[in-house]
Amino acid sequence: MTHRYMPVFAFTLLAVGLSAGAVGLLGNNDDLFGTGLFVVLTAVPLTIIRTVQNSQRATDDQLADADRAGYNRALDHVARGLLDAPTPPEPGNREDRTEQGAGNVITLRPNLVRRVERKAQ
Repeated sequence: MTHRYMPVFAFTLLAVGLSAGAVGLLGNNDDLFGTGLFVVLTAVPLTIIRTVQNSQRATDDQLADADRAGYNRALDHVARGLLDAPTPPEPGNREDRTEQGAGNVITLRPNLVRRVERKAQ
């Protein structure tokens, strides 16, 4: 059922379901509203399937255009110098106020006041 008539069929189901649901909702007819809701819920997966199939199907012309656009973009980047490696930042001067903790732990706020070490008596 994924042939060329499916979009027309899905759109017709969607339109009929929406109109039947609206008439049933406005006219206080629960059976007509339920039927319209069922028809809409039947048409939505068909529309999704067709949309996914169309998005995954690419022609040779579309692939060639995408390849050509990528090549032109790469040439533009080379011409503007965007593909050159940026210069690394210069290292700053770090003041070593305290020693690092054990292992890979670096204190965010170093304690500048030295604690009095306790000795065994």
